[in-house]
Amino acid sequence: MDATKRQITKIAREAGKLVVQMMKEEGIGSGEFDLIHLVRHHPGISQRDAGQSLNMDKGAVARRVVSLEQKGYLL
Repeated sequence: MDATKRQITKIAREAGKLVVQMMKEEGIGSGEFDLIHLVRHHPGISQRDAGQSLNMDKGAVARRVVSLEQKGYLL
C-alpha cells in the first residue's frame, strides 16, 4: 500500500474514533447510531424494514426510535 492510502486509512480510523467518542458523550449507543445512519439514507423507512436491515426485532427498533425521538435525533 502506498503512503497516501496509508495516511487516508489513518485519518478514517481517527475520524471513526471521534464519532464514537462524540456519540458516547451524547448518550447514543452503536445500535442507535446504526438506526440514525439507516434512516438518514432511507427517509421514511418503516420500523419493520429497519429491523430487517439491522437484524433487530420490531420491538428493539421501536424502543430505539422512541429513545432517539426523546433525544431529538428523530422526528
